[in-house]
Amino acid sequence: MKSRHIFNKVRFYSGFLLLAFYLGVGILFIFTDVWADLLPKSRFLIGIILILWGVLRFYVGYRRYLRKAFTLHQKSKQEDVKTE
Repeated sequence: MKSRHIFNKVRFYSGFLLLAFYLGVGILFIFTDVWADLLPKSRFLIGIILILWGVLRFYVGYRRYLRKAFTLHQKSKQEDVKTE
């Protein structure tokens, strides 16, 4: 059970790392000329897609976190009722 808890923590924090990566690369595509020679016309579109993908990943991860926290809270309430 403890290894599952560690895995969930790693997945949670890697979600933030990937969010920062997607946002950073998306901003680089939009506001700099770093990849101007490779993708001259579609840089802006790819930047928008990367930023939206990062935001979507954050939303899904945050929703999963809230659902897990709610489930744990409900289980603790049920255990408290059983002990009384």
